[in-house]
Amino acid sequence: MPTGLDGHPDPIVTADRTAVLDAIADRVDAVDHDRVLVGIDGRSGSGKSTFADELARSLRRRGRAVVRSTTDLFHRPRSERFRLGTTSPEGYYRDSHQLDTIVEDLLAPFRSGAEEVLVGAFDEPHDRPAPVTEVVADRAVLVFDGLFLHRPELADRWDLSVLLLADGRADAAWLRHLEDGLPAEPSERAAELDRRLERARWPRYRQGWTRYLAEADLSSAVRVDNGDLAVPRLVPG
Repeated sequence: MPTGLDGHPDPIVTADRTAVLDAIADRVDAVDHDRVLVGIDGRSGSGKSTFADELARSLRRRGRAVVRSTTDLFHRPRSERFRLGTTSPEGYYRDSHQLDTIVEDLLAPFRSGAEEVLVGAFDEPHDRPAPVTEVVADRAVLVFDGLFLHRPELADRWDLSVLLLADGRADAAWLRHLEDGLPAEPSERAAELDRRLERARWPRYRQGWTRYLAEADLSSAVRVDNGDLAVPRLVPG
């Protein structure tokens, strides 16, 4: 598994969570292709990588060959990602990932039966290219997690897609970060809040996700309420 897949190494295991993962795995098994492409979508903090790792393990227990990858391994260089500024929601949505590389070197060749595909292209912490390839079995499932997987450039690539919903949990984490250790004196408290908001990228993430939702067609996605990690649930419709 390439560096950059950062799902929780010891995820919560409950009967409810196992049941949801099994239900998604059943849907993957029902796809009648030798190569199956599965996308796990959701806003920042929704639990995409962990859910995708869990789904991959569930499929492997069923005897499926699985390839894992993520948009986090296809970042663009910082000079391109932040060309509109580090707080720009538009830049977050438009400029974060190497979409052409994802399609041309991973999704399309995987679908067509290539023996080897690119599962990673960029080391974001060190801001440098880092190509990683993986050999693929004749019959295999690609479990790919990341942001904005239903954008027009990617939406028609998936045999099955999942949208994780966890707005309440993600926003609560953001508020805890904002409020933790604030001074008691009102003026100092307000000034420190201003400093944190100016430095933070969370509004970039929230507003960038809103831009995505305005453009994306999410009608085909299986929706999973992942707000309570112990008790996720499939959302009807």
